[in-house]
Amino acid sequence: MSSDRMERGVAAGKQNQGDVPTGQEGRPQVVLAGIMVRFAAAVYDLGLVFALAFLIFIPITAAEQALGSMPQWIKGVLALTIFWAYFTGFWSRSGETTGMRPWRLLVVTADDGEFPTSLVASIRFAVLMLTWLASAFVILSILTGKTQNTTYATVALLPLLSLVCLALTKKRQALHDLLAGCIVVRQNAAEKRVDK
Repeated sequence: MSSDRMERGVAAGKQNQGDVPTGQEGRPQVVLAGIMVRFAAAVYDLGLVFALAFLIFIPITAAEQALGSMPQWIKGVLALTIFWAYFTGFWSRSGETTGMRPWRLLVVTADDGEFPTSLVASIRFAVLMLTWLASAFVILSILTGKTQNTTYATVALLPLLSLVCLALTKKRQALHDLLAGCIVVRQNAAEKRVDK
């Protein structure tokens, strides 16, 4: 891992060199991202990745009209691959997705401040995707009035657990952050300009 990459990750959240509170090791303490800014970035990213998937599926739909229908499971795997490539690619390459950039958010590992590896990013993505799917199921169940069953109660626990983790952990880690060993931090705009 390059030292430039590590310095960028560890220094995420600096306000300016003279005002940065330091921890025991003299490293700057990072500014952790709050729930609302993380939610805004997630909505932004979901819009972008759905648009990307839509563009990719246009030629597939055209081919299906000419050649016949493709099995639904193949479409599901392709859609999941698009989501996985988008999130894990950005997180492991630069620590940020397109949706995270306007809010200057970075995903870094909690122990050393480096950008996550592809494996760590994949673990984070898998748990995040399960949480999002569970959230979508809960919302659909509420909208259709089907909330009086054990499936709803069981599935609803996952997003609730993730929110509780985010609210109660010292490093504001949602469930996917905890299991992947990551944190989401704010990055100073000046720091970002220096790295480019």
